[in-house]
Amino acid sequence: MMRQYVRCSECHPDIEKLRELLSKVTDEQKLNILQQTKSVLDRTALHEAAYRDDAEMITTILSSLQSSDRLKLLMVKNNLKHTPLHIAALRGHTESVKAILDSLTADQQMQLLIVEEDWCCKTAVEMASGETADVLSEYKSRAREKADPGEFIPLNSHV
Repeated sequence: MMRQYVRCSECHPDIEKLRELLSKVTDEQKLNILQQTKSVLDRTALHEAAYRDDAEMITTILSSLQSSDRLKLLMVKNNLKHTPLHIAALRGHTESVKAILDSLTADQQMQLLIVEEDWCCKTAVEMASGETADVLSEYKSRAREKADPGEFIPLNSHV
């Protein structure tokens, strides 16, 4: 089902069937399938869902995973070093941005919003415009207030 979704832009899986299938595999198997199944453009199912603004697909996939595995999957980058959040932000897909960020803790949101950069060294916040930029800025502010400052250390810091 995942292979078909990432290879066919007109394919829309039966969400109930997808939930059923995801519930039948272990968390490790699920993460492996979701990380390894990619399109020609090196996009995972989450990249494709963000590209298509398929917030229901994003929510279905992410809600089937443990919290720590959600971030692992959202950190997977395509050939342009875009995470699913980068794609949703760049394309102005506000509902997909919300679906992604609502699935994460404040600390995870900070990591995805601030630290993760694409090949042009831009974060998803820097790539967004219009309503999507406003939503990302709002999430960033809220996450910054809630995040544990002792646990958040940017990956590119020189500590």
